[in-house]
Amino acid sequence: MGAYAYEELNIDNFEEKIKGKNVIVDFYAPWCPPCKIVAENLENFSTSKPKNVHVYKVNVDDELNLAKKYGVSALPTLIYFKNGKVVKDYVGVLDSAELLQASKENFK
Repeated sequence: MGAYAYEELNIDNFEEKIKGKNVIVDFYAPWCPPCKIVAENLENFSTSKPKNVHVYKVNVDDELNLAKKYGVSALPTLIYFKNGKVVKDYVGVLDSAELLQASKENFK
């Protein structure tokens, strides 16, 4: 594993961090093996991601209210937000090429 260093969000800073931006939020749990694959893929994606795309993480074990608010019922779930609004969600593992393609489609 590399130095996966995306900022963790919580109920207190979530709305502030996602407003007015193109954001991908990785809803994950530390015990979830596919979540670790997504974490690595997001790290690889960071080298090719558009500059106007921000990536954050939410640990569903710590932030169950956020997971419920956005209907996260399976892990891993990536939710794409544009200007604070949900654009699309993806359940399961996306590789870095799929992450880039989804960013281009969702953040036109």
